[in-house]
Amino acid sequence: MSLQFELFSDYSCELGEGPFWDSKKSRLHWVDIIGKKIISQNLDGSNIHALEVDGNPGCVVFSDDGTMVAGVDNQISSFDGDGNLLKVLADTNEGSGLRFNDGKCDPSGRFWVGSMDRKEKNKLGSLYSWNSIEGLVNREQGMTVSNGMGWSPDNSLFYYIDSPTREVSVYDFDLSTASINNKRRFINFTVEDGFPDGMTIDSEGRLWIAFWGGSKIMCVNPDSKAIEEVVSFPVSKITSCAFGGEKMDQLFITSAKVQVDEEDEPMAGMTFIVSPGVKGQPSSNLKLI
Repeated sequence: MSLQFELFSDYSCELGEGPFWDSKKSRLHWVDIIGKKIISQNLDGSNIHALEVDGNPGCVVFSDDGTMVAGVDNQISSFDGDGNLLKVLADTNEGSGLRFNDGKCDPSGRFWVGSMDRKEKNKLGSLYSWNSIEGLVNREQGMTVSNGMGWSPDNSLFYYIDSPTREVSVYDFDLSTASINNKRRFINFTVEDGFPDGMTIDSEGRLWIAFWGGSKIMCVNPDSKAIEEVVSFPVSKITSCAFGGEKMDQLFITSAKVQVDEEDEPMAGMTFIVSPGVKGQPSSNLKLI
């Protein structure tokens, strides 16, 4: 029997992205990039809150002390609980033609975030890491739409998506230095699959990948590269996913309604939840000090 989804939040985003599970508050956070919002909701569906920010937020994380940090336009910035800017932590100075997109923290507390060409045509983007000691470090260049990323459970591998390539790349990863080396193709997908977008990795090392234009999430075995699960949705633009819940055994999935006929896809832009029968790795927080 295939996995079935339920609706988690009917808050409708133009471009929902970047789900982050806050285990301390049992609360999911995600962004509406085009709507310039950072949204959050309790696990039981209560207390939904949408914060408006000045710019396009690509992703959101939290520090160990609960400070909200987001990649907005070309800056990594901290915000208070009302969405007001506290401090600009880093700036790529890449110009208005690029913006931050997907990002998350590695287990040591570095914030990894990629930039993308707003026109989605040219290989102008980069992959960065940031912490308060190392500062902003450009780890890789030549991306068009920097997107999903994640680490193997033993932190020896870093998986990464540049969406227009329709593939997932994998690097050797050193957690102590944040170095990524020996890039190679992990898996590639077909035009019929859509574009791989955001992703997360479960406690067994399997990749759960969202497909823009594919109406689905795929689960990929890290060793055999076999497709172990496909979860289908009634919306075409599935954007990202993250594990959460009290036991880290629920998968939250964001979507978009940009350039979608809402009569055909009335649930486009909403956020879904699936119980996949496996636990995820806990979301890592940013270490500001």
